Amino acid sequence: MKQVPTGSRVLCTLDAARAAPQRVLCDDRALVVWMVDEDSPAVIDDRCPHGNARLSAGYVLYGRIVCPLHMWTFGPDGRAQAPGGRTEAAGPAPRGYECWVSGGQVWARV
Repeated sequence: MKQVPTGSRVLCTLDAARAAPQRVLCDDRALVVWMVDEDSPAVIDDRCPHGNARLSAGYVLYGRIVCPLHMWTFGPDGRAQAPGGRTEAAGPAPRGYECWVSGGQVWARV
């Protein structure tokens, strides 16, 4: 079992993250948790900088979370890819958080 770093929190079960993106409120932050692949979780801020939509209302495609509003996709580091390649945004990119699986749960350092 991995030693738990300071500031670490359990966000959701591994099964829940595998089933669908999860919105989690943690320390006054809204986060989205999803699985990049079967064993690798990702956690970023649950807000699209383009249209301010909840990324947790989207879906996962090729390991990236897809915004339900304009189909921008985000990787575990929060970097966006947009249809047509233009990523001008109204706000800052979502922040990515260190995360891991332990004991059937997804943890993150928030």
